[in-house]
Amino acid sequence: MNLVYLRLEILRIVRAPQFALFTIVVPLGMFLLFGGLFGDYVGPDGLKASTTTMINMGAYGALSGALFTGTRVATQRTDGWQRQLRLTPMRAADYVFVKIASAMAMALPVVLVIFVAGALRGVDLTATQWVLTALALWLGALPFAVLGLLLGLFGKGDTVGAMTGALMLPLGVFGGLWMPLSIMPAWMTTIAHFVPTYWLGRVGTMPVGGASGLGLAVGVLAAWLVVPALVVVRRFRLDTAKVG
Repeated sequence: MNLVYLRLEILRIVRAPQFALFTIVVPLGMFLLFGGLFGDYVGPDGLKASTTTMINMGAYGALSGALFTGTRVATQRTDGWQRQLRLTPMRAADYVFVKIASAMAMALPVVLVIFVAGALRGVDLTATQWVLTALALWLGALPFAVLGLLLGLFGKGDTVGAMTGALMLPLGVFGGLWMPLSIMPAWMTTIAHFVPTYWLGRVGTMPVGGASGLGLAVGVLAAWLVVPALVVVRRFRLDTAKVG
């Protein structure tokens, strides 16, 4: 992996004001709102709503930070950056790794900020549960980094931001991150099992709620990671092979 290129990518992201707005402020605000309203309510899984909301908003923030990598990729493609990369020895796989690593580097602080807010609001977990839950949400955001990269490689600089925002709405709703699936119609619960955000939320709650099915959840998220990654590598090679 090209560490110099990775460092430049991270600095470019941090300097963008929209990063803080969409990936930190929005999920943090939603946690403070819904966590405060329903904090003492105990759900069917035996967890307090404040704990579930913190985990769900941590998941939503992590996927937001990872997914919005597509807007930067699309802008770079529009500016001709992809063609410049043809002049370097960077391989397609290295490019993908750097983009994914930079997206993941942005996803982790979002989870930590929301978890700090949760601790200040009285969410009570053991030290092991805090660490495992944060780690599960962070690693579970990997498929969304690839999906964001996929959007950026196929979209245009002036439209990918809107596309990403539009995608995040159904991901949050149908994945059960915004509202509990237990209060949703049965058909929405069925759809949720095909949405990666549902499995991200499941992985995040397992260290706390002791839910089973870790292997299935990891397998589904891995499929959402590998298949788009293969498409991304193919698309990058086609982009960098264009002349002019």
